[in-house]
Amino acid sequence: MLQATRERGETTAARSKAQSSRGQKPNYSYVTLASLGLRIGAFLIDYILTMLILAIPLVIAVYLKRRMLAVTSANIVVTLGYLATAGAIAFNLIYSCARNGKSFGKTFIGLRVVRLDGKPMDYKTALTRHLIGYPVSLICFGLGFLWMFWDGKQQGWHDKLAKTIVIKD
Repeated sequence: MLQATRERGETTAARSKAQSSRGQKPNYSYVTLASLGLRIGAFLIDYILTMLILAIPLVIAVYLKRRMLAVTSANIVVTLGYLATAGAIAFNLIYSCARNGKSFGKTFIGLRVVRLDGKPMDYKTALTRHLIGYPVSLICFGLGFLWMFWDGKQQGWHDKLAKTIVIKD
């Protein structure tokens, strides 16, 4: 059946997306689960970009504080840097994920988060996955993330909690 789909020129992601847009539960035998290596790569890209957003204002603040002796200005720049970082995290993990199932790292690597019930991603699912699921996965010494290594669908606790999987797009 998968071969027949490929012969017609349909991609697996397009078939899944078409099914979910019609309100049908997609057949996940047509999609390819993202490997753990790709998921880690997407996470590292997101992490590096987030830290870069924070690093630039911190470097400016150190320069202001040490060279110009402008402590108040340096504190303002640091505060703005933290706010910009928090905004970038919210945009990347919540808004982008709810909108199209992808963070910047997932877009770059070619991955997508999809719901198991076939419905489009929404804010509730993105918030559950990232604001509840990530801390729960981390709290037990990262066991929730390590769970992906032996789970059949390569789901971490955050995926199981939000009822999502990560697929190749």
